[in-house]
Amino acid sequence: MMVDTSELEGRSFVCLEGCGMCCLCQPELSDEELKMFETDQYLKNGLTREHVDGRRTAKPNAIKLQGKCGACNFLKNRLCTIHEIKPHFCRQFPVHIHLLRRVQLSVNLSCRGVTDGGSSLKTYGKTLVTSIPESVLNETLAAVKNVVHDFDKMCHDAGIFQASERMRSIATRLLPALAKEDGIGKLLAFADDEPEIGIMPEDEVAEHVLTTGPAKDLEIVARDSNYEQFNLSEIAKLPVYVDEKFNWNLIQSKDGKINWMVLEEDGTVTPAVSIDPAEIGLLRRDDDALRIFSDYAKILISRDAFLGNVYNVCDMHDYKHDLVTVYLGVLGTTMLDLWWRTSLLGKVFKAEKIDAWLAREGIKAFDMDCLDAPTLGAFI
Repeated sequence: MMVDTSELEGRSFVCLEGCGMCCLCQPELSDEELKMFETDQYLKNGLTREHVDGRRTAKPNAIKLQGKCGACNFLKNRLCTIHEIKPHFCRQFPVHIHLLRRVQLSVNLSCRGVTDGGSSLKTYGKTLVTSIPESVLNETLAAVKNVVHDFDKMCHDAGIFQASERMRSIATRLLPALAKEDGIGKLLAFADDEPEIGIMPEDEVAEHVLTTGPAKDLEIVARDSNYEQFNLSEIAKLPVYVDEKFNWNLIQSKDGKINWMVLEEDGTVTPAVSIDPAEIGLLRRDDDALRIFSDYAKILISRDAFLGNVYNVCDMHDYKHDLVTVYLGVLGTTMLDLWWRTSLLGKVFKAEKIDAWLAREGIKAFDMDCLDAPTLGAFI
């Protein structure tokens, strides 16, 4: 079985006391874990049938969130009270295991405990994979491959199919463009033009993108798109940004405003800043920030979960557009969302430009949502 751990290469991880970011996710228990929880009344009382994604299961198999939107029921004063027996869902963080045509491990870059250098994260990731029964991995992978086969057939029938390796290769050729100020605009303008691609050589596709005039009104597009993404009434579904002081910051759009709020362990939400979206312009990115964003785009290109998101978008649009066009359009849109999210942080922090520090904070505020995007395939 092929297991890709390349994203974990050269990274280390340490759980930072007082952070608790992973405890804002709702753990779902495996059958074996559920059996253990049901034998202890304290553990059993912490379970619920109500899932934050809207599902209601036949029996309680997920851990409650405090106040229905706060931290895990078993978190007290930012410390896990069931650390020794916490579910696999919790132990796995900040690694995500995704299955598409293979098993691939990604790292949640929103986690402040992830650092560059060393090899502890790769070692940890391999341990996680070996802890999952091989039969479970094989069965899940077989089921996912059937779904991917059906998707490929739909693309072939519609005349829009492109191999994933080809799409990634074209996008990789465009990474230098994303390290320039107008790179995102060129990607989006190219996708909007919907040129005939077919079997056009990769270098010609890349050159076509580079000679396309950048899209206009990016600020308006980004503002409208992100306002819609944050326009959620369920607090538990809002984007979370854990800052350097380990404050749990939430972003919600409501009544024409972008509201920055602070979440407490018990689910209490305290308003902090209310911003007119029109005041959030796309801040200029210096050379270091452009490089960091381009490096992040390289990570997206390598992720099967991102590829699965492209497949999902293609399906939503009824297989009307060439897959290369969809791929580059989703990549450009994702990078534009990151730029806007980082500019929002800049507005809160009163920054005049996006430098290396702010670019990295933007990724921390964004990557968890990116990993949560709808995708073909399965996280396990």
